[in-house]
Amino acid sequence: MKQGELEQLTQRYLAASFDEIEDRLALDWTPAGLEEYSSQLNELCHDISGALAHADTSSTISLAREMAPDDDDLSHRKLARRLIEVRLTAAMAELRAVAGEPLRRPEAAQRAPESPVATETSPKVSEMAAMYAEERISQGRWSPKTAKQSATIFQLIADLLGDPPIGEVTKGHIRQLGLDITKLPSNMVKRYPGLTVADVLAKTEGDASVVRLEPRSVNKNYHHVRTLFAWAAEHDHIAQSPAAILREVEEGRPQDARKAFVDADITALFSEIAKKAKEPYGLWVPRIMAFTGCRMGEAAQLRRGDVRIEQGVPIFDFNEEADEKNLKTDGSMRQVPIHPRLLGLGIMAFVAGCPDGFLFPKRVRHTKNPERSNTDLLSKQLNRWLRAAGVTDPRKKVQSFRGTFTTRMKELGVPEYHIAEIVGHENDNITTGRYGKRSNLATLREVVARLVLPI
Repeated sequence: MKQGELEQLTQRYLAASFDEIEDRLALDWTPAGLEEYSSQLNELCHDISGALAHADTSSTISLAREMAPDDDDLSHRKLARRLIEVRLTAAMAELRAVAGEPLRRPEAAQRAPESPVATETSPKVSEMAAMYAEERISQGRWSPKTAKQSATIFQLIADLLGDPPIGEVTKGHIRQLGLDITKLPSNMVKRYPGLTVADVLAKTEGDASVVRLEPRSVNKNYHHVRTLFAWAAEHDHIAQSPAAILREVEEGRPQDARKAFVDADITALFSEIAKKAKEPYGLWVPRIMAFTGCRMGEAAQLRRGDVRIEQGVPIFDFNEEADEKNLKTDGSMRQVPIHPRLLGLGIMAFVAGCPDGFLFPKRVRHTKNPERSNTDLLSKQLNRWLRAAGVTDPRKKVQSFRGTFTTRMKELGVPEYHIAEIVGHENDNITTGRYGKRSNLATLREVVARLVLPI
């Protein structure tokens, strides 16, 4: 990224941030509400200052990747630092404004000029999505599966907006788009075949019996919106992205979230597994999940050739290079070093003794029933063993190994991007452009080896 491009992106974000401040200041505040908000702003300024003092860009690195999806890691880190500085500048200005001072926009935060592309010649939203997709596919950053999923989401976005020229889309349109997405029924195409999205929204308006999109699905749609408009701004089709105002919805209450294991849980589970497991999958699938943070399906569908040595490093290769293999996202395709403890437990000898093909039986990794997860039977079996082991907290499931791995890596001070590379973060394929540019296996081996579990 050239210095001029860095300055331009920073100024756009600064201008958008002050636009949002003006929107908030125009709200009908009560004195008590304003006082509470002032306290929150003061705390926010303190937190942002702390992040700058510790060079912690974790809060903005994803946004930096969205804003400049084709740039390298160093550029992303530079931009992420700039974005934190902008947030501090904006928060301090808003705090002073809430206290009664005039809102003073920095010169660089003056509203951006109109896009040099006339709105009547701007590509339509659907055309812009096609251009963006063409670039991602041609650069090898999207698999056919990802391209198909993204095309469906972009078509939905275009339909909800009415497919106008992208230069005509305002923040007001984006706000309404965000609301409409939250109102969409789940499995809309299957449940309402032949209806347009406008017809579906009209038909289901106010119907409390309709099951709406899960928060995670809403956020996935929001992410595509932000990414598309950020790409359009980067390529000068629009002056700045109106989609920056789109904020993710909460994915459930904290008390409902899946909970990480403590050592006592892990010890109890594997003690139960030692008594109950009659086939290798019952032992090796949870072991692999525990030491890689992978999803259950990723471990269950490993083939003999997926466990091998690359660049002198024993690895698991999570891929879709066979029938009956399915990964959640393009970012899930990755190579993960095998933890020393798994090597000590004999993983390589176990694999060497297996015939070519899948390591584990079909019944625990695949189903033809579209209403069930491929690992439905395996999940139920392993979670029965977990409950039999005395781990009764409903927020703890065998799938909690993924969160346990992530939590413990963070506690060890492992950078977020290393954790994402290892666990196959589900959003990486859309925003980061890191596919094919991962850290070397020797580095990741050292990271993985830091994890200690009572297994």
